[in-house]
Amino acid sequence: MKVFATGATGFVGAHTALALLEAGHELRLLVRNEQAARNWFETRGQQVDSFVTVDIRDQSAVQQAMTGCDAVFHAAAAVSLDPTKARTTYDTNVGAMRAVLGAAHALDIRNLLYVSSLAALFHPNLPRIDESTPLADVHDAYLRSKRDSEKYVRGLQQSGMPVQITYPAGVIGPDDPKLSAVNRALVTWVSQMLPCTTTGFQGVDVRDLAAAHRWLLEHPATGEYEDTRYIVGGHFYPWSELCQCLETLLARRLFSPRIPPSLLRAMGTTVDLVKKLVPFETQISAEAMAFTTQWSPGDSSRFVQKSGLSFRTGEETFGDTIRWLVDAGHLAPDKAGRLVTTSNTA
Repeated sequence: MKVFATGATGFVGAHTALALLEAGHELRLLVRNEQAARNWFETRGQQVDSFVTVDIRDQSAVQQAMTGCDAVFHAAAAVSLDPTKARTTYDTNVGAMRAVLGAAHALDIRNLLYVSSLAALFHPNLPRIDESTPLADVHDAYLRSKRDSEKYVRGLQQSGMPVQITYPAGVIGPDDPKLSAVNRALVTWVSQMLPCTTTGFQGVDVRDLAAAHRWLLEHPATGEYEDTRYIVGGHFYPWSELCQCLETLLARRLFSPRIPPSLLRAMGTTVDLVKKLVPFETQISAEAMAFTTQWSPGDSSRFVQKSGLSFRTGEETFGDTIRWLVDAGHLAPDKAGRLVTTSNTA
């Protein structure tokens, strides 16, 4: 199978591309930096011979680059917390989605996979969310781009376009090309503070997500396209359980103060107001604090039952990730507890 893939220099796209290569599939990658992408795959023992560097929002150029491929995987997305880049973030993500899927439709490619986000289904404090949950009311530019792209893709499904959708939870794992948001958060939890508040954290190992994407591309949608939406959520951890898991792995205590959810949400609202006066980039926002204190667990049973795949344990995911963070210089060795010995001798 020859797969046209976007986002292959990002965390999700890189690992999905790697899983496809390891399974013997051929790739054509749309990237912004060909040399960086080529180096990343070569250092992992994989050769990619076909790269394109066209404007991802230019449907005509994307269509020409896509010609001859059997399947399309679209994961590329601009992620920025800088309020001055909000319009660019939104327009880039929605424009890219329309161009890539529009090109695939024009070429009559019948194997399409679009990566959304579980945040697009966020509704505070529900017992659970699944693929039938209504789309979220969100305000952040990146999240709005995912929600509005989702609306468009669902319209394509209704019109008979065979596009499958995945909704990953927070993606975590080793070998991260750019140190994504959840891995940065893990550094903070281990080295500074892990807040103990209401609800919890839901995360999926990037390697499990990549395996899910490979499986879906190897099993294209056939009819009832509106049912080919899959939460790939990994595991949900109440904050106290996450703290216990990490403390057991590290064999040391973490600083994990109990913080009222109202205080965290007020802090997020205050930061949003300050950013309107003095723009700056931070992971703290009203929506981020709502996710932190009001997250509803996503139910992955539809995908698990269909594929037969399973999620690795949190101990394996967090252990591998912390060791990698140390090896890559993102986390001080003394913060990795007993894992640092394994990391240094690996």
